[in-house]
Amino acid sequence: MPLTAAPIDAWMRDLAGDLPPAAYFTHPHAFPMLLLPWWLAQTLAPAPDAPFQSDVIYSTMNGYYYIRMIDNLMDGHATGELPLLPALGFFHTRFAQPYYPYFPAAHPFWPAFEAIWFQSADQTIQDGLFETIDLAQFMQISGHKVGAGKIPLAAVCHYYQRPDLLAPWTALFELLGCWHQMFNDLFGWQKDLNNQTRTFFLSEAQRRKQPDEPVITWVMREGIGWGVELLQSWLEQLREQADLLGSPALSDYLAQRSQALSAQHATIAQDLQQMAALLRAAARIKD
Repeated sequence: MPLTAAPIDAWMRDLAGDLPPAAYFTHPHAFPMLLLPWWLAQTLAPAPDAPFQSDVIYSTMNGYYYIRMIDNLMDGHATGELPLLPALGFFHTRFAQPYYPYFPAAHPFWPAFEAIWFQSADQTIQDGLFETIDLAQFMQISGHKVGAGKIPLAAVCHYYQRPDLLAPWTALFELLGCWHQMFNDLFGWQKDLNNQTRTFFLSEAQRRKQPDEPVITWVMREGIGWGVELLQSWLEQLREQADLLGSPALSDYLAQRSQALSAQHATIAQDLQQMAALLRAAARIKD
């Protein structure tokens, strides 16, 4: 696409911010969409097939850009996507095309591909229709924004002729997706509140706070602690699942995320203490 390669490249680099686009996908706090298929392959072969994994990575990155461009427009966070919408054709083609040499048209991988792809679209549409989000809706719908990332897992399972492993890896993937979304919603609550973004955390704030209590007061009083406790409980479940799947790399990753959660909690706890002190001082001045 020589006529529009430059603005598309600029959009991709804008998403990455100060990072190169490649580093954007490998940031330690990013959802491990590129690593999960590799970790799965490591449990099936001593040395995963590098050319196949390269094709999986290329497909996944194009699928991400396809979904991200749509999501930014749906969420009202557009950063120049509208004039670039025809590029969706490129991203979608490059998302599916790498799998053609490995799986003929009648291969059982393709029904799995379609089921995951259509479910991801269905859940994304439903999520946009929610006025508020409860725990069941979050676990079943809103926490699955990265759901299309199950397609690379399906590809690895079928490539190594182990489709039976897709179900347990899918279960872990879905809970990990909820964990990452909740982590972002919890520690990005102020931005979401300012942008009037519907999240499970802010919906829970409206349900749990006192009738005349500001959201910020509930967050300081119990919201952060409640959210961290929920994230910790999900991490315990994820660790148990990782042990059953036999992936040391996945277990190490979850341990790192646990440490990051503790560090983030400690940082925000200090910030909230300072904020509470300022609110108390303002109240005394007002009185």
